[in-house]
Amino acid sequence: MFKKVLVPVDLTEPEFIRQALQLALREVRENDAELHLITVVPGFSNSFVASFFSESEHQKAVNEVAHKFKKFALSELPDDAKPVLKVYEDSPAELIVEYVRKKEIDLVLMSAHHRSRVDEFLLGSVSARVVERVTCSVMLLKC
Repeated sequence: MFKKVLVPVDLTEPEFIRQALQLALREVRENDAELHLITVVPGFSNSFVASFFSESEHQKAVNEVAHKFKKFALSELPDDAKPVLKVYEDSPAELIVEYVRKKEIDLVLMSAHHRSRVDEFLLGSVSARVVERVTCSVMLLKC
């Protein structure tokens, strides 16, 4: 049914992603689908934050996130899994929506965090923005 499955990964809270990964792996196996994992380098998309770092420090941070992401995938996925791994810098919700459109993703599996109403108002919800803006199926897992 689904040929391309996306799991956005928040490396700051990897425990929230395990259930989504298990469901994604089931879809991938049952449908011979592609598994896509993406993560976002936090902070640098904000020009104010980025102004405090040199380009070499910025690149070092991006490389470190990429290394941690690959290590995460190796530790969490079975050896036969061959995911597409991508690291980006941007607003997580906008990035996910754009990735879904460009790669023609059929299913997004993501965890929704329980946040206070104040946090939701001030920070917004990545999962809510993704659900509103993508045209494919989205499965949200409450954590």
